[in-house]
Amino acid sequence: MNKLIILLIILLAAIQFIRPARNTSVQAVPQAFMDTFQVNENVKKLLVTSCFDCHSNHTRYPWYTNIQPVGWLMAKHIRDGKAELNFDELAALSPRRRNSKFRSITEQIEKDEMPLKSYLILHKDARLSEEDKNTLISFFQSKINKN
Repeated sequence: MNKLIILLIILLAAIQFIRPARNTSVQAVPQAFMDTFQVNENVKKLLVTSCFDCHSNHTRYPWYTNIQPVGWLMAKHIRDGKAELNFDELAALSPRRRNSKFRSITEQIEKDEMPLKSYLILHKDARLSEEDKNTLISFFQSKINKN
């Protein structure tokens, strides 16, 4: 039993040296999105707080992501989120694709599917009030067929 515990401790220590790449960009925020879609400060604040960690190239990393395998799980979660929607790339999409993304965003917010419940456990500030949801939904609906 002691040998098993020692082996486990050694294994946990060893995996701390295998770290995933960080999802960071040299830009402070997805500026192309902000400029292209004339995002006001209120919407920008909501997006940065509730969306950009998983859906942009600008993840804020809490301390616990330095502990493996938590960092690996978060890296996978970010890859999956960006595969579905990356605000840094929205401005470059065709109008048809952007409209589809905007519809999907509003639908996910309306159904309380975003932000993910698992994300909200550790990021209480990302929780959207009804007013926040309405603000984001109105913003994205106003952009459909107008971009």
